[in-house]
Amino acid sequence: MPNIALLTDSSNDLPPDLLERHGVTVVPLHIHFGEETFPDAYDRREAFWARFAAGETPRTAAPSPAIFAEAYERALVQSDEALMITVTSKHSSTYQNALLAAEGFGNRVRVFDSWGISLAQGVLVLRAAQLIARGAQMDAVFAHLEEARARTRLMLYLDSLDAIQRSGRIAPVIHAARRMSSLLSVRILLTMKEGALTFAGAVRSPKKGVRHIARHFQGRRAESLAVAHTRAPELAQALADAIAPAMDFPRDAILMAEAGPVLGAHGGFRAFGVAFIER
Repeated sequence: MPNIALLTDSSNDLPPDLLERHGVTVVPLHIHFGEETFPDAYDRREAFWARFAAGETPRTAAPSPAIFAEAYERALVQSDEALMITVTSKHSSTYQNALLAAEGFGNRVRVFDSWGISLAQGVLVLRAAQLIARGAQMDAVFAHLEEARARTRLMLYLDSLDAIQRSGRIAPVIHAARRMSSLLSVRILLTMKEGALTFAGAVRSPKKGVRHIARHFQGRRAESLAVAHTRAPELAQALADAIAPAMDFPRDAILMAEAGPVLGAHGGFRAFGVAFIER
């Protein structure tokens, strides 16, 4: 029987086959279009993007404590303990709901705030899976994640501010960025600081966004590196091609992923970015 069951929420943006290979259980957030609600599942992505393209405005919602409790119960049938890794608590109530549900399981369930979104969360999920596979105990896994979280980096390019402005998730940053974008016709770059999205720069085109990100991380070294995008595979490939030599990282070892509806709802079309654990 596995000692530790690993769970995460659907914000992680890791490919489904990779999650399955590592035995990671995904607890989906919920997507709202008006009064209609459905779980953030991989097989719903095409429907999500079709409605988004048609002009409908999506909203996201955290799983309830009851949903988390059900997931923990199922996980603990096969495992002694369970570890839940969530999207950053600074922009979602997912962590708080997961933590509230864990209170009913004593010390058998631990909840870790990744301080990340998308693959900045995903790279920590993968790190936890690797540690668990090697037989690490819960305290050791948790301590390692805390240390790795402090070295996890993210930079995200947004082709438009419309979606994230509607979401209201990072209003102070967006108000300033919106003024700059309107006045100068630029696109915005975001990074994360202790779990909060912050303004990282402005560029005039996706191509310049790729160059900016690669230059920003020039000379840095990564233990693992991932690139995500929302319906922009050509831009993700360009970013991977640029950042591999900039960071002296093997191009074929970069994890490539299309982000799901959670990032899509807030980042819109043609967003892309890089996440990595720095050496």
